Amino acid sequence: MHKKIEGPTWLSGYVINNRLFGRKTKLLVKIGDIDFYVLGGYSNELLSKIHKLLKQGIVVNPSNVRDQVVYIAAKLNSNLRLNELLKDIQNEICTIVDADAASILIYEEDHLKFLVTVGKASGKIESIPVPMESIAGTIFKESKALIFNDLEKNPVHFKGVDKAAKFKTENIVGAPIWVENQKIGVIEVLNKKGGFMEEDAKIVDLFAKIIGRKLLSTWNYERFSSNFKKLLLAIATAIDKRDNYTHTHSQNVSMYSVEIGRKLGISQELLEKLEFSAILHDVGKIGIPDSILLKPGKLTDEEYQIIKNHTIYGAEILSQIKYVDKEILSGALEHHERLDGSGYPYGKKNGEISLFGRIIGIVDVYDALSTKRSYKEAWTKEKVFEIIKQDVEKGKFDLELYNYLVEIVNDMEG
Repeated sequence: MHKKIEGPTWLSGYVINNRLFGRKTKLLVKIGDIDFYVLGGYSNELLSKIHKLLKQGIVVNPSNVRDQVVYIAAKLNSNLRLNELLKDIQNEICTIVDADAASILIYEEDHLKFLVTVGKASGKIESIPVPMESIAGTIFKESKALIFNDLEKNPVHFKGVDKAAKFKTENIVGAPIWVENQKIGVIEVLNKKGGFMEEDAKIVDLFAKIIGRKLLSTWNYERFSSNFKKLLLAIATAIDKRDNYTHTHSQNVSMYSVEIGRKLGISQELLEKLEFSAILHDVGKIGIPDSILLKPGKLTDEEYQIIKNHTIYGAEILSQIKYVDKEILSGALEHHERLDGSGYPYGKKNGEISLFGRIIGIVDVYDALSTKRSYKEAWTKEKVFEIIKQDVEKGKFDLELYNYLVEIVNDMEG
């Protein structure tokens, strides 16, 4: 009897001595005379070890489909942006069932509308409404996973999509998508060589359930995120107006900060936190008396010390908000800190200042100097860039952030 061991979750199957163990996927890795069928995230090093085991006569059991679906769902769990999430899911489905393309369609009164597509037709068909008298419509109305392997002879097949995409659909497997108890759309997977099987239908149906749960959680998150942002912006705008400052200051700082974050390549989740942090960076001014905050002339040393406290007040206020974490809070607390230790409130230096504090800090200075205030006219961007460049040379600001700021402002303002 051959010794058997369990393979890693990403191992779908392999062909050895012309015999298939497990199942084929779209992703093929060939090592020696063995063809391995895997999912994304596989390890070449581990595949080489499995190759040696198989050559020694040890049987390696490929992972079962349900475990692979759970594996894929776990990998995608941290992705919050809906379109990216759904494209990732569809790409994984195409890999696991060895298909060429996939689409998610959402029901809208009397037709289905493409939400996300992957494959050769992607980008060409999203604006085309799909009638209910179609394969997708049939799947939706039947409320179950269905296979259509001979579309040439199927009168229900809607050919408008193929015509627009210059793409021939040979076969389809699809399943309805439910959000809680409401049927909201369909997922279709297209073009598998040799046609789809019942096992493929079960896989797509499993993914349809995952998509339904992901849609619910992501829609809830994005609805919360949008409402939360509106609330924060309303607070920030009220503070900006109280300061006799342009009411767009917080929005400007937020916009430029997020663009710098994108240039730095930070994650979507961090970009959203950076946006919140920048919107709220001056929230502490609510604790500064009008006699000081609105004073048209030069502040005394004592008054300036009080103004400085707005960073500490801001952090204290934000720490009481349930959804504000340390990263969001750091922007309010540290946007007046400087790399050489000359800033406030704590005189932090270089590595002690958070990324949010450094980004919002340099953007805050740009917007303050380029905007008309009660005690000065707006300065040109060239003059502001020169002043900030001098501070970069003095070691106050990060050169990389300065270069990105110049690039972004020039792109946006011309």
